[in-house]
Amino acid sequence: MDLMNRAIYFSILWLVLLIALGPNTNISVFGHTFSGDESASFLTLVEMMKIESQLAEEQLPSNVTVAKEHAEHMTELLTANDTKEISERNPRLATELNGTLTDFVSAFETESPSESEVKDKVSNISDILSEVVSARIDKEQLNNITVKAEVVNDLVGKSLEHYGSALGMEENGHDENNTSATNTTENVNNETAKIVDEGDYQSAQAAISRAIDTYNEIKPNENTNSSELGDSLSSLKSKIDSKSPFDQIDKIVDDKITPLLNDIFKLNLAEGEEHAEGGEEHAEGGEEHEEEQTNASSENDTHETDSD
Repeated sequence: MDLMNRAIYFSILWLVLLIALGPNTNISVFGHTFSGDESASFLTLVEMMKIESQLAEEQLPSNVTVAKEHAEHMTELLTANDTKEISERNPRLATELNGTLTDFVSAFETESPSESEVKDKVSNISDILSEVVSARIDKEQLNNITVKAEVVNDLVGKSLEHYGSALGMEENGHDENNTSATNTTENVNNETAKIVDEGDYQSAQAAISRAIDTYNEIKPNENTNSSELGDSLSSLKSKIDSKSPFDQIDKIVDDKITPLLNDIFKLNLAEGEEHAEGGEEHAEGGEEHEEEQTNASSENDTHETDSD
């Protein structure tokens, strides 16, 4: 085979491979195309960044200390690896996002941060994050039902994580803080947990509210368990709002929410997980089952929401 024929042969072979791979693969020729579980984790990150920036703005008029805590939480969410992944798609956005977050935290370093200035910065952060999502997440993944269901699961995990921190739980377990006398008080017929970190408590409330909103976007009318899952998420929110002991909240997740997510969306999440770090394991979206989740995402790639 001469040189010209060899070149034509390999060119045709390459084209055949591209056609065979088609749109149903997670391989990208010119960059990193992220799988369903990676996309869900990143979308959860973005939602939590929005939550923390909004809480910082809301708390500023009444409690500067808590507002600053939310601002710090937001900047701590974005890791160097996250920035690298954003930069793979759009270097300008990665640089702009980092600069905007630094500028946002700096606004809280004065004794009396300007409310109007912080409001403008929160709006700017939201706009940049929207651009980042468009650049970082493929449209197919963004509209994928399985990916959004994983976001619901991750937000529930974030809510548990922050609620555990709000109770002052140790990282090695939550036995000490479930119903101990030092962390609960008696209110007639209701046992109430003692909140030791108001900022984390507010984040827990906001995360479960966002999980409910996300679930309502994808709630399947034809599934008999869809209403039960909605009720269970609402029950979880009610327990957090009423400052119930952690074990009561954890039980709702283990006994209701996780099994129902598995049944409705085929997520293959581990059921009956120990949330040893205040929900952190759940917040990671079941990384131990990453392969199963990716397979489930692939099977559901054709189920997209009506909105683009």
